Amino acid sequence: MSTPPNGAPVGGSMGGGPSGGRTRHTHKERTWNVNFTTANGGPGGGAGFNGAAGDGGAADRHQGDRLIHAIERIEFRSDKDILALAKAVNHLGRELYLILGMRAEELNGVLSQYKGRWYTFGAQSRIKARLVSAHLKVSAEAAKALGVGALKMAHAFDRHFVKPEREARQQRGGKHARPTFTIGED
Repeated sequence: MSTPPNGAPVGGSMGGGPSGGRTRHTHKERTWNVNFTTANGGPGGGAGFNGAAGDGGAADRHQGDRLIHAIERIEFRSDKDILALAKAVNHLGRELYLILGMRAEELNGVLSQYKGRWYTFGAQSRIKARLVSAHLKVSAEAAKALGVGALKMAHAFDRHFVKPEREARQQRGGKHARPTFTIGED
Protein backbone atom coordinates (compact mmCIF):
# COMPACT_ATOMS: atom_id res chain seq x y z
CA MET A 1 0.00 0.00 0.00
CA SER A 2 1.37 3.36 -0.96
CA THR A 3 1.16 6.34 1.34
CA PRO A 4 0.85 9.99 0.44
CA PRO A 5 3.32 12.54 1.79
CA ASN A 6 1.28 13.09 4.95
CA GLY A 7 1.48 9.39 5.89
CA ALA A 8 -2.23 8.51 5.69
CA PRO A 9 -3.07 5.25 3.90
CA VAL A 10 -4.56 5.48 0.42
CA GLY A 11 -8.10 4.10 0.02
CA GLY A 12 -8.19 2.41 3.42
CA SER A 13 -9.96 3.01 6.66
CA MET A 14 -9.26 6.41 8.13
CA GLY A 15 -9.89 5.29 11.72
CA GLY A 16 -7.27 4.44 14.32
CA GLY A 17 -6.07 1.28 12.59
CA PRO A 18 -2.64 -0.33 12.41
CA SER A 19 -1.47 2.17 9.80
CA GLY A 20 -1.68 5.26 11.95
CA GLY A 21 -2.65 6.92 15.16
CA ARG A 22 -6.03 8.01 16.36
CA THR A 23 -7.75 10.71 14.31
CA ARG A 24 -10.92 12.78 14.62
CA HIS A 25 -12.24 11.40 11.35
CA THR A 26 -15.16 9.09 12.18
CA HIS A 27 -15.94 7.84 8.66
CA LYS A 28 -15.11 4.14 8.89
CA GLU A 29 -16.33 2.91 5.54
CA ARG A 30 -13.80 1.05 3.43
CA THR A 31 -13.37 1.38 -0.31
CA TRP A 32 -13.35 -1.89 -2.24
CA ASN A 33 -12.25 -2.13 -5.84
CA VAL A 34 -14.30 -4.94 -7.36
CA ASN A 35 -14.11 -6.20 -10.93
CA PHE A 36 -17.04 -8.28 -12.17
CA THR A 37 -16.19 -10.56 -15.08
CA THR A 38 -18.23 -12.69 -17.45
CA ALA A 39 -17.69 -16.33 -18.31
CA ASN A 40 -15.33 -15.35 -21.17
CA GLY A 41 -13.20 -13.23 -18.84
CA GLY A 42 -14.38 -9.83 -20.07
CA PRO A 43 -15.93 -7.12 -17.92
CA GLY A 44 -19.66 -7.11 -17.48
CA GLY A 45 -21.76 -10.05 -16.48
CA GLY A 46 -25.04 -8.19 -16.79
CA ALA A 47 -24.78 -6.92 -13.22
CA GLY A 48 -24.76 -3.30 -14.40
CA PHE A 49 -21.57 -2.29 -12.64
CA ASN A 50 -18.55 -2.08 -14.93
CA GLY A 51 -19.65 -3.35 -18.30
CA ALA A 52 -22.63 -3.06 -20.53
CA ALA A 53 -23.41 -6.69 -21.16
CA GLY A 54 -25.41 -7.29 -24.29
CA ASP A 55 -24.50 -3.93 -25.79
CA GLY A 56 -22.56 -5.54 -28.64
CA GLY A 57 -18.97 -4.55 -27.96
CA ALA A 58 -19.64 -1.58 -25.72
CA ALA A 59 -18.14 -3.22 -22.63
CA ASP A 60 -15.99 -0.17 -21.86
CA ARG A 61 -19.05 1.88 -20.90
CA HIS A 62 -19.87 2.37 -17.24
CA GLN A 63 -23.36 2.89 -15.89
CA GLY A 64 -23.45 6.62 -16.61
CA ASP A 65 -22.52 6.05 -20.24
CA ARG A 66 -25.27 3.43 -20.55
CA LEU A 67 -27.83 5.82 -19.11
CA ILE A 68 -26.79 8.58 -21.50
CA HIS A 69 -26.82 6.13 -24.41
CA ALA A 70 -30.35 5.04 -23.45
CA ILE A 71 -31.48 8.68 -23.37
CA GLU A 72 -30.01 9.30 -26.82
CA ARG A 73 -31.73 6.24 -28.32
CA ILE A 74 -35.27 7.28 -27.34
CA GLU A 75 -37.35 8.31 -30.35
CA PHE A 76 -40.56 10.22 -29.76
CA ARG A 77 -43.36 8.16 -31.26
CA SER A 78 -45.88 8.16 -28.42
CA ASP A 79 -46.53 9.51 -24.95
CA LYS A 80 -44.78 6.45 -23.47
CA ASP A 81 -41.51 7.58 -25.08
CA ILE A 82 -41.74 10.98 -23.41
CA LEU A 83 -42.37 9.35 -20.04
CA ALA A 84 -39.47 6.94 -20.65
CA LEU A 85 -37.22 9.93 -21.36
CA ALA A 86 -38.31 11.59 -18.12
CA LYS A 87 -37.62 8.43 -16.12
CA ALA A 88 -34.20 7.94 -17.74
CA VAL A 89 -33.11 11.55 -17.16
CA ASN A 90 -34.40 11.38 -13.58
CA HIS A 91 -32.42 8.19 -12.98
CA LEU A 92 -29.28 9.78 -14.43
CA GLY A 93 -29.74 12.87 -12.26
CA ARG A 94 -30.19 10.77 -9.12
CA GLU A 95 -27.10 8.69 -9.88
CA LEU A 96 -24.99 11.79 -10.52
CA TYR A 97 -26.33 13.48 -7.39
CA LEU A 98 -25.41 10.53 -5.20
CA ILE A 99 -22.01 9.98 -6.78
CA LEU A 100 -20.97 13.64 -6.74
CA GLY A 101 -22.23 14.13 -3.20
CA MET A 102 -20.24 11.15 -1.95
CA ARG A 103 -17.14 12.20 -3.87
CA ALA A 104 -17.40 15.72 -2.40
CA GLU A 105 -17.46 14.24 1.10
CA GLU A 106 -14.47 12.02 0.28
CA LEU A 107 -12.59 14.99 -1.12
CA ASN A 108 -13.38 17.02 1.97
CA GLY A 109 -12.15 14.20 4.22
CA VAL A 110 -8.89 13.77 2.34
CA LEU A 111 -8.11 17.46 2.06
CA SER A 112 -9.05 18.28 5.65
CA GLN A 113 -6.39 15.86 6.91
CA TYR A 114 -3.68 17.28 4.69
CA LYS A 115 -0.69 18.47 6.66
CA GLY A 116 1.59 20.12 4.17
CA ARG A 117 4.13 22.83 4.75
CA TRP A 118 4.85 24.45 8.07
CA TYR A 119 2.56 27.38 7.26
CA THR A 120 -0.49 25.13 6.66
CA PHE A 121 -2.20 24.70 10.00
CA GLY A 122 -4.92 22.15 10.79
CA ALA A 123 -7.81 24.60 11.01
CA GLN A 124 -6.85 26.29 7.76
CA SER A 125 -6.64 22.93 6.06
CA ARG A 126 -10.18 22.01 7.13
CA ILE A 127 -11.56 25.38 6.03
CA LYS A 128 -9.85 25.18 2.65
CA ALA A 129 -11.06 21.60 2.21
CA ARG A 130 -14.66 22.74 2.71
CA LEU A 131 -14.19 25.56 0.21
CA VAL A 132 -12.81 23.15 -2.40
CA SER A 133 -15.41 20.40 -1.87
CA ALA A 134 -18.25 22.93 -1.89
CA HIS A 135 -17.81 23.32 -5.65
CA LEU A 136 -18.38 19.61 -6.16
CA LYS A 137 -21.44 19.79 -3.90
CA VAL A 138 -22.82 22.55 -6.14
CA SER A 139 -22.38 20.21 -9.10
CA ALA A 140 -24.24 17.52 -7.18
CA GLU A 141 -27.11 19.93 -6.58
CA ALA A 142 -27.15 20.74 -10.30
CA ALA A 143 -27.47 17.01 -11.03
CA LYS A 144 -30.35 16.86 -8.56
CA ALA A 145 -32.00 19.74 -10.41
CA LEU A 146 -31.55 17.75 -13.63
CA GLY A 147 -33.54 14.84 -12.22
CA VAL A 148 -36.23 17.07 -10.73
CA GLY A 149 -36.51 18.98 -14.01
CA ALA A 150 -37.19 15.73 -15.85
CA LEU A 151 -40.02 14.91 -13.46
CA LYS A 152 -41.45 18.41 -13.87
CA MET A 153 -41.28 17.98 -17.63
CA ALA A 154 -43.26 14.73 -17.39
CA HIS A 155 -45.86 16.39 -15.16
CA ALA A 156 -46.19 19.37 -17.52
CA PHE A 157 -46.60 16.99 -20.47
CA ASP A 158 -49.36 15.19 -18.60
CA ARG A 159 -51.07 18.46 -17.64
CA HIS A 160 -50.87 20.14 -21.05
CA PHE A 161 -51.31 17.22 -23.44
CA VAL A 162 -52.56 14.01 -21.82
CA LYS A 163 -55.33 15.37 -19.57
CA PRO A 164 -56.91 17.63 -22.25
CA GLU A 165 -56.90 14.67 -24.62
CA ARG A 166 -58.65 12.47 -22.05
CA GLU A 167 -61.22 15.18 -21.29
CA ALA A 168 -61.93 15.67 -25.01
CA ARG A 169 -62.46 11.92 -25.46
CA GLN A 170 -64.84 11.82 -22.49
CA GLN A 171 -66.86 14.74 -23.88
CA ARG A 172 -67.05 13.19 -27.33
CA GLY A 173 -68.01 9.85 -25.80
CA GLY A 174 -70.91 11.47 -23.90
CA LYS A 175 -72.43 13.07 -27.03
CA HIS A 176 -72.43 9.91 -29.10
CA ALA A 177 -73.83 7.69 -26.37
CA ARG A 178 -77.53 7.08 -25.87
CA PRO A 179 -79.24 9.61 -23.65
CA THR A 180 -79.57 8.45 -20.08
CA PHE A 181 -82.55 8.80 -17.79
CA THR A 182 -82.44 12.11 -15.88
CA ILE A 183 -84.86 14.01 -13.69
CA GLY A 184 -85.10 17.77 -13.64
CA GLU A 185 -82.61 18.50 -16.42
CA ASP A 186 -83.33 19.68 -19.97
